[in-house]
Amino acid sequence: RNTSTPYWKTVSIGFTNKLKEGVPMNFKDLNTVALDKDLPEAQKAEWNAIYASYRSRSILTGTVIGMDMVPMAAGEGQTDDSERVIINCLVIIAHRVKVLIPEQEMWFDDESKRPAHVLRSMVGANLDYVITGIDRLGECCLASRRTAMEVRRRQYTAKKPRKGDVVDVRVLAAGRTRLLVEYMGYDVSMVQRDLSYAMLPDLRRQYHPGATLKAKYNGYSADSKTPLLSVKESEPHPFIGADIRHPAGCRRGSVITGKYKGGVFCKLENNLDVLCTYAQNQFDGDFHIDDQVIIAIVKHDYGRNMIYGKIVAKW
Repeated sequence: RNTSTPYWKTVSIGFTNKLKEGVPMNFKDLNTVALDKDLPEAQKAEWNAIYASYRSRSILTGTVIGMDMVPMAAGEGQTDDSERVIINCLVIIAHRVKVLIPEQEMWFDDESKRPAHVLRSMVGANLDYVITGIDRLGECCLASRRTAMEVRRRQYTAKKPRKGDVVDVRVLAAGRTRLLVEYMGYDVSMVQRDLSYAMLPDLRRQYHPGATLKAKYNGYSADSKTPLLSVKESEPHPFIGADIRHPAGCRRGSVITGKYKGGVFCKLENNLDVLCTYAQNQFDGDFHIDDQVIIAIVKHDYGRNMIYGKIVAKW
């Protein structure tokens, strides 16, 4: 196919078999006034927003409730011999109308090779989208997130934040070691060093699709073609004042959050870890992540913003 023409511009709708003989297939030929006149106000409002998005390419926002595998006709017409393919589609239902966002309309071309599990893990995410097709009698619509992202990117270009500004980002998907967030039409992949000063062995325990996070804007990367964002830098470094809150020689109740090269990370407070060692009579196999322990603060490293300690006992 000609890659200069987006494939989904030529996908016919055909969501359902509910269209009756003699009823217009083309949305422009439907009498929407007659179809909507007896609807409750909430449904009228839902359809009016859909019509507006379809006609003016205005952005709607909704929450992903799941994923459907939908057979669609990959051609201009809806004849019996049309080629049909099975497409993964994210599902959004604001009130009653099912909105389907095909996988091919989720990402830009340079991002289209994202693993399928990313799409499956996006339940709960809030997405911007633009309606591209309407099956009014079937109460179903096609939508494009990519089109909405283009609009958001133009808004970003017109008015970029200043370096150092704190902005809101939306969590799209969470994996064990990576978090996918969206900011102004850009999908940004973040790892622990972007998110927290503390050890986070599994990001899925703290971050979930649909959450909104504060992030510090550090400019735009021409290499990755995405904004540079840091969630952890949106707040003061937790090491500041830690020598007063937790002076050397004190003992604190803590929780093991991770292990690294023989050391054990123990959490004192939000985003503040102590890198601990074991006592000579202790064995690594006796200590596990999430174990509660008593630790003794040994020293503060002001050059590295690190606190060092020793595990005294299990709590």
